[in-house]
Amino acid sequence: MLQLCVSQQLNTVPYSFKTTGIHVYTFEEMLYHVFHYWRESVDEFLADGAIAWVAEIGHSYLATRMKELTRTELFATRILDFLRLANYFDEEELSGLKATLEKWELRREWEKLKERADFFASKNEPDKAIPLYKRALQYDENAPLLNNLGVQYLQANSPKEGLSYLTRALSLEPKNFSILLHYTEAAILSGKFDKAAKALQKAYAVNPKHPDIAFLLGLMSYEQKDYPTALTYFEKAINADPTVPYYTHKAVDIHLQMRQYEKALAALQKSATHDSAYHEKEAEIHAAEGNLPRAIKSMQAALSATAEPAATAYAKLAAYHRQDYDTARAEEAITKALSLNPHNNIVLLENARIKKGLGHTREYQSVLGEILKSFKEGYRNA
Repeated sequence: MLQLCVSQQLNTVPYSFKTTGIHVYTFEEMLYHVFHYWRESVDEFLADGAIAWVAEIGHSYLATRMKELTRTELFATRILDFLRLANYFDEEELSGLKATLEKWELRREWEKLKERADFFASKNEPDKAIPLYKRALQYDENAPLLNNLGVQYLQANSPKEGLSYLTRALSLEPKNFSILLHYTEAAILSGKFDKAAKALQKAYAVNPKHPDIAFLLGLMSYEQKDYPTALTYFEKAINADPTVPYYTHKAVDIHLQMRQYEKALAALQKSATHDSAYHEKEAEIHAAEGNLPRAIKSMQAALSATAEPAATAYAKLAAYHRQDYDTARAEEAITKALSLNPHNNIVLLENARIKKGLGHTREYQSVLGEILKSFKEGYRNA
């Protein structure tokens, strides 16, 4: 039996889910998104913007019903009633989701937020993970939350903020080996070498043979520009566990600092895994030596090597195209990056550079304004 869509008119204005970056053009597509990405849609499917969009595409009745649902207290009831607004899912599908939602709702609020934050952390999207971890901390301050938040700040190249949270995590669990290692890394990257050395001694007492010990000693030497000593420690870490790409990548960084591009490539090629991160590092080497066509080729290989490329990876590809004076391909790559994560500052900054190169001064200034606003909001939240 054929089932008519609620949306009978062609719509060219999408609703964009911020957490997933997915665009939907019909109410049915919105239902499909919420059904399959319900964790990521928690704060969005009944937001004012979503309700306004449904009204704008000609479904004022559905928009009214959505507004009524915002007053429903239980999340499971709220989302299931939303999914029943159109005859898109049958009751068998919804009953399966209902069991999952009820089980999830029984968990403490901080655990739900942590689960969502962990999802974005696993996708290497710290800008999305950090706000969720912070919200979780409002319900319960515990070592795992503080540790994960600190690590995400490290991923976002904000080691001082990371050190602050990892210090609190360590105060709660002073003998936690993993937290000790993360704290040491944050202290090193923040220039707090005395604190890092003391924490590393404690970690060494717990597990002296762990390869991260050698790696962190190398990182401390690297940050103090003692590259020969750093390389010795990094190679020791690589020999202890060649399956960790990060060890190899830091050894490559030393060769790049010394402009030893052939040695950098040789060091990288010893890596046990040739995944997307491998090709991305390969692109970085080629770009550093000025071989942009090879850098572009490696970056394309990095994107092809993963099912869900990060927005920042497309931003890097856009940068290489821009530096190679191929503005058309640079725009194509940055457009893809923006579709995946329109709020990422790395993506926005590269977009601004491309606009500036094209002579689009007004758009360039607009993007810079958006970045500045983001920094201000981040500062206020911190």
